[in-house]
Amino acid sequence: MLVTWFGPGAIALPEGQDWKAEMLTVYDNVTRPVAQFSKGAGLTVSFSVFENLSGKPSAEGCREDAISPILKHDAKVISKRIDGEVKTTTGETLATTSYLLTLDPTGSHFSHNLFGFAGNAKTCAEIHISSVTETSAEGRMEAVLTDFHPDLTYQPNAGDYFRLASVLFKNSPGLAASYYKASLDAMPDDASSTARRVTTDQLVMALGMSGDFKDSRAVAENAIATDPDYPINYYNLACVDAEQEDATGAKMHLKQAFDRRANVLKGESMPDPTKDDSILKLKKNEPFWAFVLTLPRK
Repeated sequence: MLVTWFGPGAIALPEGQDWKAEMLTVYDNVTRPVAQFSKGAGLTVSFSVFENLSGKPSAEGCREDAISPILKHDAKVISKRIDGEVKTTTGETLATTSYLLTLDPTGSHFSHNLFGFAGNAKTCAEIHISSVTETSAEGRMEAVLTDFHPDLTYQPNAGDYFRLASVLFKNSPGLAASYYKASLDAMPDDASSTARRVTTDQLVMALGMSGDFKDSRAVAENAIATDPDYPINYYNLACVDAEQEDATGAKMHLKQAFDRRANVLKGESMPDPTKDDSILKLKKNEPFWAFVLTLPRK
């Protein structure tokens, strides 16, 4: 499910052999998730969910909010724009926009673009279908459009947030942080649950890897306060210390982590600090590194 981390609404992302995932990212200050797929030969399809800021609680308001900036930016290369509406296979009405986008200075190559929008007072959902083939693609584009079924009232759960965060984390840890936090906020208040421990670990790393050491430290310290027996909370804090060149703090928190190593999750093992990029930043500190080498490793 493609969801925002702060509000209702979702798009069930497509599956099947003719759908190939190409990209998942978040635009507009981490408020607009976008998933892009290729669909068979020649079609590119992207999906997006975003807050309705148009002031109009309708699909038309969402269309105006999304399309106007595109038209302003690319006015010189857009032609044959048509606004309309279409019924989906389940009877919902989408506001639509189609146009041609010129791809070269001669005007001999262009892409067909077709947008569909659903919207209410809070949420917008968008599908954008494009093709650089000739008009023979229009029938396939229309078929994809009418099969678009967003759920604007869907309330995302912790699993929805975590799955999106996990995909975003691979390429853009900073974009994943808001989703990991939303996942934690949606969980039952059980500090020692496996789900909360794993998600907290991921959130601390996502913040730290994006350079937000202040918030990364705050999350780790809060985890220690609420779940003092779990060693990875201390290990994560040691990594933040090392990133900030605090050898004293890193040594203390590594010791606290390894003192509690028996409390790792089932199937989990303690990280090897001699191979950790964060801890390695203090390798030139000889007393600290001598201590690190005394820590048990598999």
